[in-house]
Amino acid sequence: MLNLNKENVLSVYDHFKSEAINAFKKGNTEASLRTIEICAKLAYEFNFFYTDSTLEKLLSEIGKSIFETNLPIKPLKGKYALIDTNGSDNHGLTQQYIRGLIAADVEFIYIYEEIDLNRINLILKELESYPKATVFTFDRDYSLIERIEKIIQCLLIYQPEKYIMHIMPWDVVAIVVANLINGVTRYNINATDHAFWLGSSCIDYSIEFRPYGYTVSLEKRGLKEEQLLMLPYYPMVNKSNFKGFPVSIPTDAIKIFSGGSFYKIYGEKGLYFDIVRTILIENPTAVLLYAGTGNDTNMLQFIKANQLENRVFLLGNRSDIMEVFENCDIYLGTYPIAGGLMSQYAAMAKKPILAYTDPKFTTNFLESFVCHQSKQNITHTNLIDFYHHAQQLCTNPEYRIEEGNKLENCVISSDIFNMELNQLLLNNSSSRPIFKEKIDYDSFSNLYLEVENSFQPSAQLLTALNLKLKLAYKFPKIFINVIWIVMKKVIHKRK
Repeated sequence: MLNLNKENVLSVYDHFKSEAINAFKKGNTEASLRTIEICAKLAYEFNFFYTDSTLEKLLSEIGKSIFETNLPIKPLKGKYALIDTNGSDNHGLTQQYIRGLIAADVEFIYIYEEIDLNRINLILKELESYPKATVFTFDRDYSLIERIEKIIQCLLIYQPEKYIMHIMPWDVVAIVVANLINGVTRYNINATDHAFWLGSSCIDYSIEFRPYGYTVSLEKRGLKEEQLLMLPYYPMVNKSNFKGFPVSIPTDAIKIFSGGSFYKIYGEKGLYFDIVRTILIENPTAVLLYAGTGNDTNMLQFIKANQLENRVFLLGNRSDIMEVFENCDIYLGTYPIAGGLMSQYAAMAKKPILAYTDPKFTTNFLESFVCHQSKQNITHTNLIDFYHHAQQLCTNPEYRIEEGNKLENCVISSDIFNMELNQLLLNNSSSRPIFKEKIDYDSFSNLYLEVENSFQPSAQLLTALNLKLKLAYKFPKIFINVIWIVMKKVIHKRK
């Protein structure tokens, strides 16, 4: 494949940005919104920047074109609205915030933007059992403009005093609504704090869960210190039946578990694979179990090339994730992109965490995901120390248990989360200390560019999907790459 550079990526982004502006000028508001979504998805894939003032202004103008004036909602005290783009059971932060609102005994409306309600069966049951909750969903696939209009009509009737967004970074619907509602305090739950997202110009507060996101919001999103509120989150833990492990794993093996989308272990010259190889060589009784989704090609090649078929086992996507943790001995963090939620599961399962990062990737320090209530040193920045720690954990069961027990009470509890959320919404302030981190933004964006070029060409496929035949003359380098990807898939299928 031909490698893209930063200029190539920005030229694609600028193309779609111009298309969005031109579509609006021509009166095609729906097309403009759709194209802004594409821009945001591209920006999210690379993180060369974290907000775009032109798109923010365009979204505001689109709102004014749908409703001639901003809508004065007369807020009723104690009534909240929670809008959710892509919520699903036991995923994201939807249930944590719903339970926080229920614990606060407030009246709220839950607005779900997606059509497939099967994804939120548990969420709907929980809402149905709370008499002060109202649910707003769509019965068919409306246009973006129709969704905006229907949500606005809903809010004009409901009259909330607070509008809380748990949304995807490219959610143009929730952002246009936020631009239009006057007299309502607007919050964004910054769950994707490492990346680009829309809406920084129209929110009153951003709810950050760690210092990294606080720093990015302050330095790159144009938000002020008084707009940033700190509230860590806890993971949803749902017990289920353990599905077991491959029978070929020896019963006395030290089971090291690792997992997440495969793109998280690609990049940085394959260091994650070097780490796995070294750990397995130095600890003959250890095996690695990996649960994840996405492109597993490089992992399979690594297993075959190193003859690790009896030492590395791919588990696929596991719905019994907590039971997997409970039946393993050690959790190995992903690299070069760490998994925060997986680290929280490990802590709650009382499993020791093995984690390494190059210091330039500040986002990878797992302490900010895990250590909310008490402090522990988790992340290594020196590989020699890291491997020594791995050997200690693999050879000393008492030490392994001791290290796992230290982490159990580090993660914020649901009770503390509920209490702090209530105070945050009542006072628009948070009691947790907030501090800035030093972030190497260039190293971080270069990593995402490496993943795009070498492992997972998501942005190029998105570009091809939207440009179709125009791709050949607009962006010939990407066109060649896409042809190569398609041919490779065809050959693989034939084999």
